[in-house]
Amino acid sequence: MKENHYQALIERLYNVNLFDGVKLGLTNMLALNEELDFPTLKFKTIHIAGSNGKGSVSTKIAKVLELSGRKVGLFTSPHISCFRERIQINGEMISEADVVTHLSKLFEIKELKKIPCTFFELTTMVALIYFAASKIDIAVIETGLGGRLDATNIITPTLSIITSISKDHTDILGDTIEQITTEKAGIIKPKIPVIIGPKVPFEIVEAFAIKNKSLLTQVKGHYIHFDDENSAIAKKALISLNIAAEFIENGLRFKPPCRMEIFEYQGKTLILDVAHNPDGLKQLFISIKEKYPEQNLRIIFGLSQNKDIEACLSVLKKISKSFHIVAAKNGRAAPVQELRNRLPSKPDVLTHESVEEAIHKALTFNDIIVICGTFFIMSEARFALGMKNPSDFTDMNEKMSFPSKPNELP
Repeated sequence: MKENHYQALIERLYNVNLFDGVKLGLTNMLALNEELDFPTLKFKTIHIAGSNGKGSVSTKIAKVLELSGRKVGLFTSPHISCFRERIQINGEMISEADVVTHLSKLFEIKELKKIPCTFFELTTMVALIYFAASKIDIAVIETGLGGRLDATNIITPTLSIITSISKDHTDILGDTIEQITTEKAGIIKPKIPVIIGPKVPFEIVEAFAIKNKSLLTQVKGHYIHFDDENSAIAKKALISLNIAAEFIENGLRFKPPCRMEIFEYQGKTLILDVAHNPDGLKQLFISIKEKYPEQNLRIIFGLSQNKDIEACLSVLKKISKSFHIVAAKNGRAAPVQELRNRLPSKPDVLTHESVEEAIHKALTFNDIIVICGTFFIMSEARFALGMKNPSDFTDMNEKMSFPSKPNELP
């Protein structure tokens, strides 16, 4: 397998949404699943949705299942540095050769059957056929967006999980908590148990559970730290699967990168976190302030244009007066000047051409540096800080032609 073959294929994948657009729904995925002899039926799955925490809960559950002796697939999104991060078996990323094998086959079917698949649909199906070919025992599958019409929702899992609900992707999922909860509750399948986090509206999900005759369990308690809450949700799920306590205890320590990730660089403390909606940002800074109560925070951040920008900035303004505003380079970013104009007119609010430039400037101050917001600035941040991770030749997080709200779809 030649490296340029992999690069050519993922470049083609990267550009898919520019030509076919994006439209939520299951039609394409159902067609692909049938053409590929139903890979969804060849291994067990756990399906995880939520506004915050689904990546962390997915990672914790997958690690515990691996420690218990199972061969475990993990599908998450988006990625930080490398497209292959999205698809893993027992913590190992899918190889470039396997991406080429499975993605080539999918493009052939897409063209032959004229199925207008999106980036995320093709990526999801690469994961499913890779897991099937690898004869895994179980896969932990994270939704991409919402739940009801998400590409992952063609699976019938052994367990469904909704981690949390907050206002996020309001342009797609709806303007209210009720609408967003309804979309995420769409992953509930008949007679399949459901576990929900403490911040998920019970009554809304209960109606779906009753209709589907699905056992509903809610994790109780008030958790100051997101990691504690995510661990409690994962633990409840794993206990329901009869996993031994020793494996649960060890596996719950794991979390993905850029989740309250703290390290020292040039004598300064930096924290990376992909909190990108109001609730996520609130929880992040509660944890940071508890750990560093007396120290000034200098915030490097960028946001995607489809976020609740005003609410996110409202949270940030209460935390600090020192900001460095950046923009991801994938065409989805809120312009730095737009963000700058919405912040108070203070001299300690700076805009930058790159994340690297922002970090170098922030390091000249004696503050704790928090890099937060969109996933799509984290790869550049990690590279600027000398963190060596597998990466692609280009940013492989999909270009986006934003879909319609679900209630506008046929």
